[in-house]
Amino acid sequence: MTTEQHESIEKVSESVDNVDTSKFVGKVNVSQFKKNITGQSKWLLLLGAIFIFAGGITLWRSVSSFQKPSEEIKNNLNQGRLTVRTVPVKVGSIQAWVYGDATVNAITKKHLTFQAEGTIDYIKKVKGRDLREGDRVKKGQLLARVDRRKHDANITVAAAGHIEAKNQVRDAVASLKQAEESLAQAKAELQKAITDKNFAQVDLKRYQELVAEGAVEKRELDLKETNYKNAQAGEITAEAGVRSAEAQLAAAKTRVDTAEAGVKSANAKLTQSNVQSEDTEIVAPFDGIISRLNIREGDYWTPQRVNAGAEYQSIIERLPIIVIDPNRFEVNVELPAFQGARVKRRQRAFIILDRDRSKANSGRITGEDLMKLASAQGTVFSVSPSVSPGERSVRVTIRINQGIANIQDGEQVSAWIATEEKSRATIAPFNAFVFRDRKPYGFVVNEEKGTVEQREIKAGIEGLAKQEILEGVKPGEKLVTDGKNRLVNGAPVEIIP
Repeated sequence: MTTEQHESIEKVSESVDNVDTSKFVGKVNVSQFKKNITGQSKWLLLLGAIFIFAGGITLWRSVSSFQKPSEEIKNNLNQGRLTVRTVPVKVGSIQAWVYGDATVNAITKKHLTFQAEGTIDYIKKVKGRDLREGDRVKKGQLLARVDRRKHDANITVAAAGHIEAKNQVRDAVASLKQAEESLAQAKAELQKAITDKNFAQVDLKRYQELVAEGAVEKRELDLKETNYKNAQAGEITAEAGVRSAEAQLAAAKTRVDTAEAGVKSANAKLTQSNVQSEDTEIVAPFDGIISRLNIREGDYWTPQRVNAGAEYQSIIERLPIIVIDPNRFEVNVELPAFQGARVKRRQRAFIILDRDRSKANSGRITGEDLMKLASAQGTVFSVSPSVSPGERSVRVTIRINQGIANIQDGEQVSAWIATEEKSRATIAPFNAFVFRDRKPYGFVVNEEKGTVEQREIKAGIEGLAKQEILEGVKPGEKLVTDGKNRLVNGAPVEIIP
């Protein structure tokens, strides 16, 4: 019981004590009556005081509530709002990516070896020392050689045979010319014999007529007949001479052909000897750098050291020298068929070195971060039109045009290809979207009302950490990121930093 209630009861008791008992009539004992009246009144006053106190408290609360309504209501409303974090929708660049493990290869590469066997007696000197990996070489420089004395001797023999064959050709040609002259002379003699025969025949006929006329003696006719027969014999002899000269000419031509064939054979032997001699040498095929050097001066080399059926790594470890052009590289990557279908020529590609691969694959990197992380950049040079049956992949070749100094021949890297790109797109991070019935939605904050509006999103390019928005939200509007799964359309929210 409160102090106010005690004071009220005491005042009522004092009033009863002050009542004039002489005014009561009857035989009732005045002191007893006073005692009874005092006890009952105290209980009644106590109950009344309690009711009065309770009513006062209620009235005070009502007045207080009437005097400060806005603050209380505001506190109650704030207790019903959901706290969220937001992100503004921006305009920026975005890329869609495919990637795969890849291998760097020099575009211009030559595997150099000896085709002849023998002891290696020469290796190029660079500033007084033997050639080594990493040294630059010029086209046409002799890099290494095996003992070539046997091959030089073969060249000498072949050269001598070639000279002899040429001499035989020269002799055969001279004989041919002589045969041609003999044939011409025989034909001239034949022509003279024919002329003589014709003259003797005409002369004989004339003397036959003269004999018939009795103008000349028979003896002179006999002489003319003899002359005619001699002319006929001379023609036959001349014809035989022509045939003989023609036969000699044909034989001379055959000797010339044979001699020329001998020259060709000798030339072939000489060429073969020279080639075999060249097989003892390794010459730089272009300006480049020594990528592999697996020989030393004094080693014995035989072509059997390189087994064509061995694995590539085994082959390159046995080849004498490999030269590459360090200024031109390409990257070959095998992509799954469904990703390879998205790759086109001239698309941009970014090369991630092995040391940075974990960062690129962390899932916490944007397209801009990826491009900064890349050690080299290029474009898609070719896309195979066929799918590899074994791996069910598509081969893509990328030509490097930036960062060539950062990559090496044979290096394992990751190749990231931007299959779609936009320099200005409406974008937001992935965590600003929710999917309901397989459709993307976003909760847009109305800061004036303190509520959210659920909107369906038409998505565009999907980047590494961001999504393009084609329809549904405009740049500058805020999308809920944290707390979005508790929201419904029109829900009251409170934005927290």
